[in-house]
Amino acid sequence: MIRKVIPFFIIILLLASCQNDNYYQKSETIAQKGWALNQIISFKDSLSSDQPENLHFEINLRHTNIYPYQNIWLFVQTKCSDGSVRKDSINWTLSESNGRWLGSGWGSFYDVSYPLKDIKVRKTKNQKRWFSIEIQHGLRDENIEGIDAVGVRLY
Repeated sequence: MIRKVIPFFIIILLLASCQNDNYYQKSETIAQKGWALNQIISFKDSLSSDQPENLHFEINLRHTNIYPYQNIWLFVQTKCSDGSVRKDSINWTLSESNGRWLGSGWGSFYDVSYPLKDIKVRKTKNQKRWFSIEIQHGLRDENIEGIDAVGVRLY
């Protein structure tokens, strides 16, 4: 029994040591009826003083094989406690020209990640550090189906 348990714990430790330090990771599920054009997905949180100022930033998207397009346009606005505001427009390719979906997937779901420029949440005295990220799709459709979840990760 112990010979079976020890390798299991070694594997868990190895997998955990390979993970990046996530300071924030969250996703929002999109309703089955679809992602409306005017629906803004928001993420907001504070950072402790021991977390770094520069954070790697990526957007995560889960979609199904009923998503009707090869790409998606996203408008991303990032605000930080120091007053900085950044706006990004992303034309994100989700499938190859032959229709093969990019990213990892199982069944009808596919997960893809898009790295953005690092965000900097400066440390200031007597001020709580926070960030706010807003994501909106930029397609002309009033409602797009096939997007299951949208998330962000700061690491």
